[in-house]
Amino acid sequence: MRCLIVLVSLLAAVSATAGPLAATTPLGIFGDDDQHIIDAADRRWDAVGRLNRESGGFCTAVLIGPKEALTAAHCLWDQSQRRWVKPSTVHFVPGYRRGTYLGHSRATAFRLADGIAIDASGHPKNLLDDWAVIELDLDLSAGTGVQPMPLADASERERLAGNQIARGGYSSDRPHLPAKVDPCKALAIIEEGRLLLHDCDATAGSSGSPLVIERDGRLLVVGIQSAVVRSGDEAVAVGVLMQRVLPAAALVSQ
Repeated sequence: MRCLIVLVSLLAAVSATAGPLAATTPLGIFGDDDQHIIDAADRRWDAVGRLNRESGGFCTAVLIGPKEALTAAHCLWDQSQRRWVKPSTVHFVPGYRRGTYLGHSRATAFRLADGIAIDASGHPKNLLDDWAVIELDLDLSAGTGVQPMPLADASERERLAGNQIARGGYSSDRPHLPAKVDPCKALAIIEEGRLLLHDCDATAGSSGSPLVIERDGRLLVVGIQSAVVRSGDEAVAVGVLMQRVLPAAALVSQ
């Protein structure tokens, strides 16, 4: 709850950059729709995939290790049953494009923030906890050639505010093709360097998509898309900043 109060209080400060919402603008689109389909020839984005649930719905995830994918924790919550979905019913499909894909792997377990609690809406009570590492049953880098997208060093996160970033993934308005917003802007870092406010367009389905920077031609993950917070006519996107050594985690397995 404290995070939400802080976010709402900061909307006025960032509204000049993120901009007010027009009456017809979908939540998560800031000004013009800047999402563009990712060129299949740009292999740097191959690690991004659709995260499909057998119970219905999808999010985005990114391969960060041979058998590990990173996403938003709320993507793994079954709101109707009020419990975590069974890992074996979650499928990670990197490079998905209109029925074709570069690889496919099932989840075997989830690693979640220790002590994570879910609110009545199906989201973590503390946005800092909205991350999850999915353990996969296949080594996708060996089996498909899809290379994990590295996590950025802490020093990169410290100088994000005011600089350009990018976001890539899937969404309800483009469910069968990966799209990116590049460039967009990191607006502010709050909660002792753990949350990033940004203006990268992010609609439903884009939760868990990587927020990235480019260094020496490579894409590095600085965080994942978590939510869009709205107050009146103002809105801002919120990402959870990640680190190479992830925080203590609880395990959800079969």
